[in-house]
Amino acid sequence: MILIWYQSSHFNPEIIYYTGLTLDPRIILFAGLILESLHLIEFGILYVLIVLFQLSFGNLNRRKEISAIILSFLYSLTDEIHQFYVPFRTSSIGDLIKNVIGILLMWMLVRYLHKRKSRVLQGDFLQKQ
Repeated sequence: MILIWYQSSHFNPEIIYYTGLTLDPRIILFAGLILESLHLIEFGILYVLIVLFQLSFGNLNRRKEISAIILSFLYSLTDEIHQFYVPFRTSSIGDLIKNVIGILLMWMLVRYLHKRKSRVLQGDFLQKQ
């Protein structure tokens, strides 16, 4: 959460301006696509880290999954509100939707692995022996 906050607090538009003058437009487009997909990745990772934290207190259950989704979403919403007040940053519903998609994709992956009875998702390795 701290890394997300730090990353969303800093933006220097001059870097993009000078990069745009020297790079091929296709590379800039590809870089833009990568940067936009980071919404999916960073909040998906946040969801997984919250689930792993919860596993240190017992096996994964529906209540833990839902609370991890809600906490991830609320932090995503907080980050978008935060970006509204950061100079040169934007806050948008589209970004919030991408954040939610990343959370839900990781939730589906966790559900799939949990159904396979993955030892990691049972929390066995996090429990005291």
